[in-house]
Amino acid sequence: MTSTVISGSNLTFKYSSKSVFENISFSFERGYVIGLLGENGAGKTTLFDLVSRTLIPTSGVLTFNVEVEDIAYLPQIVTLPPSLRIKEVLEMISCFQNRDMNQSTSDLARLWPKPMQQRYEEIKNHKSGVCSYGEKRWFVTAVMLAVCQKSIFVLDEPTAGVDVQYRYLIWQLIKEMKSMGCTIIVSSHILEEIGVNTDYFYFLQKSGIHKFNGMQDFLCRFNASTPDEAFIKATLLETT
Repeated sequence: MTSTVISGSNLTFKYSSKSVFENISFSFERGYVIGLLGENGAGKTTLFDLVSRTLIPTSGVLTFNVEVEDIAYLPQIVTLPPSLRIKEVLEMISCFQNRDMNQSTSDLARLWPKPMQQRYEEIKNHKSGVCSYGEKRWFVTAVMLAVCQKSIFVLDEPTAGVDVQYRYLIWQLIKEMKSMGCTIIVSSHILEEIGVNTDYFYFLQKSGIHKFNGMQDFLCRFNASTPDEAFIKATLLETT
C-alpha cells in the first residue's frame, strides 16, 4: 500500500482567465495530520475543493490512491436549518452515512472527549438557531469525525469561531482519529495550533506551495522569532 493518499503535480486552477494558483505540487501522506496555511485569497479552499473532487484542475495531475467515497470534506461554511434540534442534526448526519442513531451515539461515547459528550447532553434538545456559530461548528466537526466511516478527512478551518476549550477538544479528537490510521488535512488561521498539532504543513501562496516540517522549520526559514512574524515575512515576499 502506497504511503501517499493524494498528490498534486504542477496543478493550476483558474476561474475564467484569473489564476488562483499555478504549477503547485504536494503530497499528502497516509496516517498523518497535515496542515495548510496561507493568507486570505491564496487558494486554500480551492485546493480543498480539488482534493475532495468538488472542482477539477485547469491543468496538472491530481493523483488519488483512495476511493472518492473514502474522503469526507467539511467546508468552511456550515449552515444548519435553524428549526432542527441538535440531536436531529446528529440524526440527519447519521442518515446520510447510513448509520442509525444507536450506532452514532455509540461512536460519540467511544471517541469524543468527556467534556464534548457532557456538552452534547446539555444542548441536544436546543434548536440550532439558538446555538452560537462556534457551538454549531465544533459540533458538526466532531460528529463528522466520529460518525463518518472514512479514512481521509479534509477540514477547512474547523476551529474558526470556536472557543479555546473546544478548539483543544477538536484537536484531541483529530489526534484520536490519527491513532486509528486516518489522514486529516486541516487549514487554520491560528498559526500556533497548526504548528503544535500537525505532523507537517504546507504554506500556500500565489507564487507556489512550500512544505515545512513543523513550526521551527517555518521560523528558521524566514529568520523569525514568532509564527506571526514568519507568516508576515512569507507574505511580504509575495509582494516584493
